[in-house]
Amino acid sequence: MSHEITLQSRLPSVLRAQVEALLFFNSAQHRMRDAIEASIERYGLPEIVDEDGWLRLRVAGVEQVQTLFAVRKNMAGERAVGAVAYIRESIERMTVVHVSVADEYSAQGRYAQERVLPQLLYQIRDVAKRTTGIRHVDVAYRRHRPPATQHALAS
Repeated sequence: MSHEITLQSRLPSVLRAQVEALLFFNSAQHRMRDAIEASIERYGLPEIVDEDGWLRLRVAGVEQVQTLFAVRKNMAGERAVGAVAYIRESIERMTVVHVSVADEYSAQGRYAQERVLPQLLYQIRDVAKRTTGIRHVDVAYRRHRPPATQHALAS
């Protein structure tokens, strides 16, 4: 069964409990524990901010954090199924500092075919391509790799 997945930079505050569950109570966190801890140590703890009825993510140690949420929409309503926080770390580099995908939408999940994480990362790559000066996108969470693995942008 296919769901409509949309990408949004903010969510209505009524979805706060879903975002909390996604970020802080994700059953798959143990798989990436070392990478998550390294990212928190380097960039800071993610937190949910409610501004005028809209949610976004903030990272304690960083200014100018951008947020992207993946939202499943169907007849039952909306559900947050993915989130990323990313920053412009330097003139040439954008870095994804926190990532979370609902377990059933992960690569091993029941709805893996929806490709939530790739959709989020492709959108960030597209943003980077349109941003003057950005030449690389890094992802802080990488299993079995150093925390800042870089990917050059293809023209």
